[in-house]
Amino acid sequence: MSVAAYQKANQNAESPRQTEYRAFAIFTRAMEEADKEDNVMERIRAVANNRRLWLTMQMDLLSEENALPDDLKGRLLSIAFWVGRYSLQAMKGEASVGPLVAVNKQIMEGMKPQNPKKVPEASPPESRLGTKLSL
Repeated sequence: MSVAAYQKANQNAESPRQTEYRAFAIFTRAMEEADKEDNVMERIRAVANNRRLWLTMQMDLLSEENALPDDLKGRLLSIAFWVGRYSLQAMKGEASVGPLVAVNKQIMEGMKPQNPKKVPEASPPESRLGTKLSL
Protein backbone atom coordinates (compact mmCIF):
# COMPACT_ATOMS: atom_id res chain seq x y z
CA MET A 1 0.00 0.00 0.00
CA SER A 2 1.40 3.39 -0.92
CA VAL A 3 1.88 6.13 1.67
CA ALA A 4 -0.87 8.24 0.06
CA ALA A 5 -3.31 5.32 0.15
CA TYR A 6 -2.45 4.64 3.80
CA GLN A 7 -2.97 8.31 4.70
CA LYS A 8 -6.32 8.35 2.91
CA ALA A 9 -7.44 5.18 4.69
CA ASN A 10 -6.27 6.66 8.01
CA GLN A 11 -8.23 9.86 7.38
CA ASN A 12 -11.39 7.90 6.61
CA ALA A 13 -11.11 6.09 9.96
CA GLU A 14 -10.64 9.27 12.00
CA SER A 15 -13.34 11.10 13.87
CA PRO A 16 -13.66 14.84 13.15
CA ARG A 17 -12.02 15.51 16.52
CA GLN A 18 -9.04 13.31 15.63
CA THR A 19 -8.70 15.05 12.27
CA GLU A 20 -8.74 18.46 13.95
CA TYR A 21 -6.14 17.35 16.46
CA ARG A 22 -3.93 15.96 13.70
CA ALA A 23 -4.23 19.21 11.72
CA PHE A 24 -3.16 21.25 14.74
CA ALA A 25 -0.27 18.84 15.37
CA ILE A 26 0.95 19.05 11.75
CA PHE A 27 0.82 22.84 11.54
CA THR A 28 2.25 23.37 15.01
CA ARG A 29 5.18 21.06 14.28
CA ALA A 30 5.81 22.84 10.97
CA MET A 31 5.99 26.21 12.72
CA GLU A 32 8.34 24.84 15.38
CA GLU A 33 10.66 23.28 12.80
CA ALA A 34 10.75 26.39 10.61
CA ASP A 35 11.53 28.51 13.67
CA LYS A 36 14.37 26.18 14.76
CA GLU A 37 15.91 26.18 11.31
CA ASP A 38 15.54 29.96 11.06
CA ASN A 39 14.22 29.46 7.52
CA VAL A 40 12.24 32.56 6.54
CA MET A 41 10.33 30.98 3.65
CA GLU A 42 9.42 27.88 5.64
CA ARG A 43 8.30 30.06 8.58
CA ILE A 44 6.08 32.10 6.26
CA ARG A 45 4.64 28.93 4.71
CA ALA A 46 4.05 27.28 8.10
CA VAL A 47 2.40 30.36 9.61
CA ALA A 48 0.27 30.87 6.49
CA ASN A 49 -0.92 27.25 6.64
CA ASN A 50 -1.72 27.62 10.34
CA ARG A 51 -3.61 30.84 9.57
CA ARG A 52 -5.68 28.98 6.95
CA LEU A 53 -6.50 26.31 9.55
CA TRP A 54 -7.79 29.00 11.89
CA LEU A 55 -9.71 30.70 9.07
CA THR A 56 -11.39 27.36 8.32
CA MET A 57 -12.31 27.04 11.98
CA GLN A 58 -13.56 30.62 12.00
CA MET A 59 -15.87 29.89 9.07
CA ASP A 60 -17.15 26.76 10.79
CA LEU A 61 -17.71 28.57 14.08
CA LEU A 62 -19.75 31.23 12.25
CA SER A 63 -21.94 28.70 10.44
CA GLU A 64 -25.48 28.13 11.65
CA GLU A 65 -24.86 24.37 11.74
CA ASN A 66 -22.18 24.69 14.44
CA ALA A 67 -23.72 23.31 17.63
CA LEU A 68 -21.15 24.57 20.14
CA PRO A 69 -22.41 26.78 22.96
CA ASP A 70 -22.34 30.47 22.05
CA ASP A 71 -19.88 31.29 24.83
CA LEU A 72 -17.34 28.74 23.58
CA LYS A 73 -17.86 29.85 19.98
CA GLY A 74 -17.21 33.43 21.02
CA ARG A 75 -13.99 32.54 22.84
CA LEU A 76 -12.72 30.45 19.93
CA LEU A 77 -13.63 33.17 17.45
CA SER A 78 -11.70 35.68 19.53
CA ILE A 79 -8.65 33.42 19.35
CA ALA A 80 -9.15 32.93 15.61
CA PHE A 81 -9.25 36.68 15.03
CA TRP A 82 -6.11 37.14 17.11
CA VAL A 83 -4.33 34.35 15.18
CA GLY A 84 -5.21 36.08 11.92
CA ARG A 85 -3.78 39.43 13.01
CA TYR A 86 -0.73 38.00 14.77
CA SER A 87 0.08 35.67 11.87
CA LEU A 88 0.59 38.63 9.56
CA GLN A 89 3.18 40.05 11.97
CA ALA A 90 4.90 36.66 12.29
CA MET A 91 5.05 36.21 8.51
CA LYS A 92 6.72 39.62 8.18
CA GLY A 93 9.28 38.63 10.82
CA GLU A 94 7.98 41.28 13.22
CA ALA A 95 6.80 38.71 15.78
CA SER A 96 7.82 35.28 17.01
CA VAL A 97 5.90 32.14 16.10
CA GLY A 98 6.10 31.08 19.75
CA PRO A 99 2.70 32.49 20.78
CA LEU A 100 1.02 30.80 17.80
CA VAL A 101 2.60 27.49 18.77
CA ALA A 102 1.51 27.99 22.40
CA VAL A 103 -2.10 28.72 21.42
CA ASN A 104 -2.23 25.67 19.16
CA LYS A 105 -0.84 23.45 21.92
CA GLN A 106 -3.43 24.76 24.36
CA ILE A 107 -6.19 24.00 21.86
CA MET A 108 -4.75 20.53 21.30
CA GLU A 109 -4.69 19.94 25.05
CA GLY A 110 -8.37 20.88 25.20
CA MET A 111 -9.16 18.40 22.44
CA LYS A 112 -7.80 15.44 24.38
CA PRO A 113 -10.46 13.29 26.07
CA GLN A 114 -10.88 14.18 29.74
CA ASN A 115 -10.82 10.51 30.72
CA PRO A 116 -9.64 8.35 27.81
CA LYS A 117 -10.87 5.14 29.49
CA LYS A 118 -14.47 6.37 29.36
CA VAL A 119 -14.44 7.06 25.62
CA PRO A 120 -16.30 4.19 23.92
CA GLU A 121 -14.45 2.47 21.10
CA ALA A 122 -17.50 2.06 18.86
CA SER A 123 -18.58 5.70 18.94
CA PRO A 124 -15.71 8.19 18.99
CA PRO A 125 -16.39 11.54 20.66
CA GLU A 126 -17.76 14.34 18.57
CA SER A 127 -15.50 17.23 17.74
CA ARG A 128 -15.43 19.93 20.40
CA LEU A 129 -14.81 22.54 17.72
CA GLY A 130 -17.46 21.21 15.38
CA THR A 131 -15.21 21.52 12.36
CA LYS A 132 -14.92 19.14 9.46
CA LEU A 133 -11.45 19.60 8.05
CA SER A 134 -10.21 17.80 5.00
CA LEU A 135 -6.45 17.53 4.91
